[in-house]
Amino acid sequence: MRLLSHVEASPEQMRILADTRPGFHLVRGAAGSGKTTTALLRLRQLCATRLSRRERLQQEEPVRVLVLTYNKTLQGYVAELARQQVSGSAGLVLRVATFGKWAVDMVGNEGLADREQTRPVLRNLASSITLPSDFIVDEVEYLLGRFDSEGLDAYLTARREGRGQAPRVERSLRKRLLEEVVTPYIAHKEKRGWRDWNDIAVEARQVESQPAWDVVIVDEAQDFSANQVRAISSHVSGDHTTTFVMDATQRIYPRFFTWSEAGIQLTNAYVLRSNHRNTRQVAAFARGIVEGLPYEDDGTLPDFLACDREGPLPVVVEGRFNKQVEYAIRYLRAEIDLTSQSVAFLHPKGGAWFDYLRRALAAEGIPWCELTRASGWPSGPESVALCTVHSAKGLEFDHVFMLGLNQQVTPHGDEEGDATLDMLRRLLAMGIGRSRQTVTLGYKADDPSTLIGLLAEGTYKEVRF
Repeated sequence: MRLLSHVEASPEQMRILADTRPGFHLVRGAAGSGKTTTALLRLRQLCATRLSRRERLQQEEPVRVLVLTYNKTLQGYVAELARQQVSGSAGLVLRVATFGKWAVDMVGNEGLADREQTRPVLRNLASSITLPSDFIVDEVEYLLGRFDSEGLDAYLTARREGRGQAPRVERSLRKRLLEEVVTPYIAHKEKRGWRDWNDIAVEARQVESQPAWDVVIVDEAQDFSANQVRAISSHVSGDHTTTFVMDATQRIYPRFFTWSEAGIQLTNAYVLRSNHRNTRQVAAFARGIVEGLPYEDDGTLPDFLACDREGPLPVVVEGRFNKQVEYAIRYLRAEIDLTSQSVAFLHPKGGAWFDYLRRALAAEGIPWCELTRASGWPSGPESVALCTVHSAKGLEFDHVFMLGLNQQVTPHGDEEGDATLDMLRRLLAMGIGRSRQTVTLGYKADDPSTLIGLLAEGTYKEVRF
C-alpha cells in the first residue's frame, strides 16, 4: 500500500519547522491541511537540531524521540514515514507507538480488561437511568478520562463540552452517574482485579525512573484523553519539545479537556489553513456535513476555498448493497489506475460488514489488504484497502468509497444536538476528508442513514438503481 509521496515544506509549514523552542506546541488544521506531513517534517527538523547540539556539546546520552498515535493503523503508517525521516541517525532513539502500547510497556497488562469486558458492566450499572445505555457508557468514559482519579467530583460543576447538546446532563444526573455507575464500577474492577485503559493512563503518569523523552510528537491528539496527556507530559525531559497535532472538528471519541486542566501551558499554537489533499469539491462535500456543529477552540472546518485543485463532484449511490458494490467495481475498472493510485473502502463498522465486498473483489481478481488494527503498514503491492472509518484517521487515499451507509449502522438519539449524531457527522466528514480525488457514498433507499439527509445540496451528484 502506497505511503505519502515525498513533499517539500510549504511556506506555511516552514514557520512551524523553524520553531525549535522547548515546551509544548500545538499544530491544528482541517482534514487535508498537511498536519501529519508537518508533524513528520517537524520530527526531522527537531531531530537534526538536537543531534547537532548533542555533537557540539559532546553529550553521551542519546536524543530520545517519541511519536504517539491513537490507533494501530495510524501507528503502522506513521512508523514507516518516521523511519524514512530519521533512519540511520546515530545517537538517536526513536519510538513510534500507540499510546496504549507505550503505556502498557511501562505498567504491564496484568488484569487489563478491554472495552468488550468493561462496557457490558457499565451498561448493567446504568440500567436504572432512563437514557440510552451507550450514551451513559460514553459519558462515564468521558468523565473518567477527563478528570484526575482523585478529583472526579469536579465533573459535577465542570463545563461539559465536547459531548453535544443532548441529552442534557444536569447536576442531579451527574451526581447519579457518579454514585450509581462510576463508584460501583470502580468497586467492580477492584473486586475482579481489573484495570481498564484509563487506569493504564493514570498508572503510566505515576511511573518513575523512566528515561525522559526529548522530542515528542502526538498525532491526532484530539482523540487522546486528559489523563493520557497528563501521562505523556510526566515523561518529558526538562528542555523537551512536544508537539500536539490535532483538529477538534475530527474528534470521534467522547473526549474533551482544556489544555490548562491537563497541566499543559502551550508555548505556541499554529494553524494550517491550506488544504493540500482535497479537491474543492471534496472539501465542500465534507464541510456541509459538519457545518453548524458546536464550535470548539481547536477545531477547523474543511475549507474548499483553501484547496488549489478541482475535481469531479462526489457521487451518492442509492440502491441495494450489491448494486452499490457493482457500481464501485465498474468505476475501479474504468476510471482508476491501480498501478499508481490508492483506493479505500471505509465503513463505520467494518468486520463482517465487508464480507460481500471481499467476495466481489476476489471474484474480479482485485487484490486488497485490511488496514483496521494492523500494527504495521502493509508492504505488499495491493492498491485497495478495507478499513473502518475510525481506523482511517490520519490516512489518505486517492479514492474513497463508503458504501452501506444505512441507519442500521449509524443509530443515534432523536433529540436536536444529539451527542451520538454529532459524533457520526464528524466521523463521516473525516472519512470523506481522506480522499485526494474522488468520493463515493452508498445507501439503501428504504433504510438511509440520517447522515444522507444532511448532505449539502449541490455538493454531489446522485446515481440511483
